[in-house]
Amino acid sequence: MKKTIFFTVMALAMTTTGLFAQNATLPRLAVVEFSTNSNTEKINQDAFTVRELVESEMVKTRKYEIITRDDIDKLLKNQQIKASSITSSENLKKLQLQNISYIVTGSLSAMGSDYAITVRVLDVSTGQYSHSENDFMGSGSREMYTGIGDLMKKFNAGMTTQGGMVTQTARTYKIGEIGPAGGIIFYDKGVFSGGWRYLEAAPAETEFIGAWGTNNYYVFTQTNVGLGKRNTDNIIQRIEQIDEWGSMAAQLCASLNFNSFSDWFLPSKDELDLMYKNLKQKSLGGFVNSMYWSSTQYNKDNNHAWSQDFNDGFQGWNGKNFHTNVRAARAF
Repeated sequence: MKKTIFFTVMALAMTTTGLFAQNATLPRLAVVEFSTNSNTEKINQDAFTVRELVESEMVKTRKYEIITRDDIDKLLKNQQIKASSITSSENLKKLQLQNISYIVTGSLSAMGSDYAITVRVLDVSTGQYSHSENDFMGSGSREMYTGIGDLMKKFNAGMTTQGGMVTQTARTYKIGEIGPAGGIIFYDKGVFSGGWRYLEAAPAETEFIGAWGTNNYYVFTQTNVGLGKRNTDNIIQRIEQIDEWGSMAAQLCASLNFNSFSDWFLPSKDELDLMYKNLKQKSLGGFVNSMYWSSTQYNKDNNHAWSQDFNDGFQGWNGKNFHTNVRAARAF
């Protein structure tokens, strides 16, 4: 029976000094292991083969200095970094200490007797994805070789490298359209800057109910569009400092992995308002008539944070230990 191979390719931009010798004229790139959604000999062999073919296609572009597989595997092992969690704040900081420009990785996910394929790029300096492609292909040797070659041509043609950053050149989105992670676009900045252009709300099936946190601790957060990710990181860092773990809104957003995308965050006050105005008021996104948490603390009040009523759009404060709806967002 014909099988198809699904893989996800991500590239992460990085800066600063590192462990490897470098060519100053080319950005440095490594292809790391591809994750799978099962642990069979067949899919593991396919993942290894896909990794080699993807690396070969990246070499052909002549746009990158390729780090050897042995070197990058040794680095990730020494730093205790897994490909599945490579976008976490802790791992991004570790990787930024290395002089690597991009990391390419991916996943093979079985769908019955098939696999399905997505390619994406993450800018490590911002922690945001900036480019994606997807396709299907047969699992025969020749089909795999040809299919991956064709997919990587689209992948490389659809992005450009400027000033050490990877940006998307091909695909544009409109508000209300399905985004690369399977969510729905609720904001378009108009230009790619700071590692992102669009904001994407997570699908309705990922929504959950949780508390913002417990009372009596201060977290520095801001209200503006584009700061939800930073707010989320600050909240999680503070929670770790006071050893407070549980079903906290920021933690649950940051740990969400949907369609192999794991760069979700709790939206800021202004980002949450855009979700309401551009999605809920247009009957998009599957939101309910309830309160939703933002990642913005209420002024300098240690006990309250901003939330928004998605019944009428009113923004106000609630006690941090109040349990209400949470919808994650991502920027790309």
